[in-house]
Amino acid sequence: MNKTGAFKPIVITPPNRLELPDFREVWEYRDLLWLLTKRDLKVRFQQTAIGVLWIILQPLLLMAIFTIILGILIRVPTGGIPYPVFFLSGYVVWQFFSQVVNTSAYSFINNIGVITKSYFPRLALPFSSILSSLIDFVISFLVLLPFLISNHYPISIRFLLIPILLIITTFFSSGVGLIFGALMVIFRDIKNLLVFIMMIWMYITPIMFPISIVPEEYQILFFINPLTSLVESFRWVFLNDGVLPSSINLIISFAVAFTTWCVGVIAFRSMENKIADVL
Repeated sequence: MNKTGAFKPIVITPPNRLELPDFREVWEYRDLLWLLTKRDLKVRFQQTAIGVLWIILQPLLLMAIFTIILGILIRVPTGGIPYPVFFLSGYVVWQFFSQVVNTSAYSFINNIGVITKSYFPRLALPFSSILSSLIDFVISFLVLLPFLISNHYPISIRFLLIPILLIITTFFSSGVGLIFGALMVIFRDIKNLLVFIMMIWMYITPIMFPISIVPEEYQILFFINPLTSLVESFRWVFLNDGVLPSSINLIISFAVAFTTWCVGVIAFRSMENKIADVL
């Protein structure tokens, strides 16, 4: 509504190629963003026996399995860090990353009914999934915290870096998810490819093993994966020990994360006016 009291019409035009979304419009729909976030959380735990406790049980069960296999039987060296603490300190990062990737990737095809019936900034869909994933991260972090305290890893000033690392991780994971989401609109078998890629990605990221066991001449191959620097940085914060990845690696990780996010957002935007015809 303008100053004269008349309603101002909303003009919807198809996006051009290589066009970024109007983020101000997303902010104007912030109430919808919060409603979508609450819907995502409600749908995930609806008709489940233990509800939100699944967020707690999943890392604990995986921790128990990998502790038996890698910590006790194979005895993967962790530099004196108890294996349960070592695993959880990396897995909470991976859990957040994989959840954002998957929910962002499926944000188009899982909401086709809403998309075809009403207009709203489509970017609100993956953004709402990011907010729900952040809530899960907080819960997972609260699961990790007693393990840190009981093993004498105190909360230090390093914890102030968590928001910065979380922002970089969010950029990277949502960018990857949006790219796959855009591809999924055209190629339906991308769903199967994404499952395979995420499985391989977990094993090439130092979550279950320390990067120190990789020969130094091959470590650069692991650091090509931005998630390696992020996991190592989170561990440096959580465990108050070890060496923070070099500033060059962190800068490269942020550059790759931001570039991936820009590519993902543009790809997602380019699919907005095609999704109703394709799906």
